[in-house]
Amino acid sequence: MSLGRILFVVFLLLLPIDIVAQTIDQLQKTIASTADPAEQSKLYKQLGDAFVAQDNLEQAAAAFSKALALGRDRFTARERVQMAIYLSWADRLQESKDELGRVLNQDAKNIAARTHLARVHSWSGELSEAIAQADIVLKDAPDHKEALLVKADALQWQGRYLDAIPIYQQLVVRDGDFDARVGLARALLAVGDRKGAMEHEQALKPANPRQKREVARLADAIARETRPVLDARYNYYRDSDRNRLNRYSLSGGFWVGNQQYGLDYRHIDASDPTRDNRANELLFKVYSRLTDRFSGGAGIGFTQLDDRHNSTFPTGHVRLDARLFAGRAGANVTREVLTDTAELIENRIRMTNVGLYLTQPLTERFSMHAGYNYKSFSDGNYANDVQLVSQYAILLAPRVLIGHRFRFLDFHKQSRSGFFDPDNYIANRAFSSLYYENRLFYTYVDGYAGYETFRRNGFASDNFIYGGAGSVGVKPISNLAIEVNVEGGNFAAGSTSGFDYFIIGPRILFRF
Repeated sequence: MSLGRILFVVFLLLLPIDIVAQTIDQLQKTIASTADPAEQSKLYKQLGDAFVAQDNLEQAAAAFSKALALGRDRFTARERVQMAIYLSWADRLQESKDELGRVLNQDAKNIAARTHLARVHSWSGELSEAIAQADIVLKDAPDHKEALLVKADALQWQGRYLDAIPIYQQLVVRDGDFDARVGLARALLAVGDRKGAMEHEQALKPANPRQKREVARLADAIARETRPVLDARYNYYRDSDRNRLNRYSLSGGFWVGNQQYGLDYRHIDASDPTRDNRANELLFKVYSRLTDRFSGGAGIGFTQLDDRHNSTFPTGHVRLDARLFAGRAGANVTREVLTDTAELIENRIRMTNVGLYLTQPLTERFSMHAGYNYKSFSDGNYANDVQLVSQYAILLAPRVLIGHRFRFLDFHKQSRSGFFDPDNYIANRAFSSLYYENRLFYTYVDGYAGYETFRRNGFASDNFIYGGAGSVGVKPISNLAIEVNVEGGNFAAGSTSGFDYFIIGPRILFRF
């Protein structure tokens, strides 16, 4: 930027607001009376600078866009990069990328242009391209602060926290950088190091309103992860086999260091035309960050069944989760009692489940999940259960997904114990989902349609299937959420009994 331009902007910033407004009004009148494109281009640039002095980025971006369109070659590369930065701040991301690309076509070594291009790619959700552009800068300038920060942020947003953390740590140790420390705290929180995240939050010293907002958002994110929580739910269930279920749940959890402790209690009232049974479940559990890559947990409890007489059975689980590339993998073993219908309670069906899963994003928008479970039942039956999910994010905010769900479920036999036990069950479902959240309200909607085939008791079934789930919640205060959930469909494997089903109920979530 030339000395004259710098003095003009400084002059505007020092003027009272009403004087700046008069300057804007005069510039607009001068532009309207000027026919020369070269002169208009210069005036639009000055108008954009005046709007920047008012902190009116939308109007500033509109003026800079016109200035560049009328005569971008009349401005220096530095001026064009600065205008592209303001365009990106006004959410004109594609315009900003286009202008920075033109600058780089003329000078591929322009570090300022390439660094901000990397930043705009990251804001656009094009995280791999952001990392690629940052790496070009870092190849010639390995210690370039902004390029390192852009790369670390993009790695974090990809879910590659273990790759982002060393970069953030380097910037914090070397420069004490505020944004790097915020990013480091968020990355540590994501890998379960809540203690480390809180230490870095306490070390932050905001110097301006933007940094104060960043600290507030970080503190809120840490509070959501670390404050004690109480979760109360009620669900009403019914299906086409005239099963009815009322389930009341109350759970609580709290953190000590990087260990989470929790206690879950559920009471079930289940009925059908011939039975009316009850069950109570209690589970104590602990989950801990073992390293930045590994986490694990265990639970122990019991389930008490009440029909003709009382019976009590031990329950529990062991699980191990690992961060793998940008996703996760894990394994678990659970022992539970099936309490989803009155018949299952009466038959005292217990299940041991051994499961494996892998979740991996393949691009910024496309991800896949694979899960396998081997299930063994107390009536001598057993099953293999495979689920595959692929999904693509059409929009990131609000988050809109489309995808496909595949399920294969095969039982050793039909034991007639009250649960859905098909041979060679195969279902393919196309789905779409939406998640939206603001300060006071959030909602989730998921709908699907597809086809299922299976054999059971010697009879073949082929059905068109459809259904979905949804929730609507409000947050009257920051630590309280009240929501209503609903789910239903004719997806046979969607419920234990394997019939058309419907579930509805409220939930209250309170953080202390």
